[in-house]
Amino acid sequence: MQNTSDFTLYITGIPGTGKTTVAKELVKRLKMHYLEINTEVLEQGFYYGYDITRDSVIIDEELLIPHLEGLLKLSSRNCLVGPLIPLSKHISLIIILRTHIPNLRKRLEARNYNTNKIEENIEAEIMNILYYDAIEFFPENMIFEVQNNDCRLNETCDEVISIIRQHDPSVLIGFID
Repeated sequence: MQNTSDFTLYITGIPGTGKTTVAKELVKRLKMHYLEINTEVLEQGFYYGYDITRDSVIIDEELLIPHLEGLLKLSSRNCLVGPLIPLSKHISLIIILRTHIPNLRKRLEARNYNTNKIEENIEAEIMNILYYDAIEFFPENMIFEVQNNDCRLNETCDEVISIIRQHDPSVLIGFID
């Protein structure tokens, strides 16, 4: 079980919703340790194949989860960013970033994703797949959805900080007025 003074914010969302950008800004504001799941997967080799149709690696959660658990224990204030991984005993709060479909389509096209990958991600966003996946692993009162559209970085971060304040105000002592 998590120490009561520990806090791990988990930011997830469909590709292109701004996870990395928002997380890096929150890490600066709240003096948290940044941990990016995809970087750990690739650098540590925690995958067992490549899905050509999705143009992505297939994550080996059996190797990844113990590794992430160990890393999360190294700091009492963490911001975990990336795809949804079942780490429920280590997570304090989950933010699912959402983006309006026209904005998401532009972002995915700018990344040069193939048409199938773009459509699959847009369909997942429309159907709110991440929320339904999240409630399988985490208590619903830990999960919050935040809209992140163009030119809203400060507003998005302010909204996340407001959610943290409501969930566990002690996390913000000394960081936010």
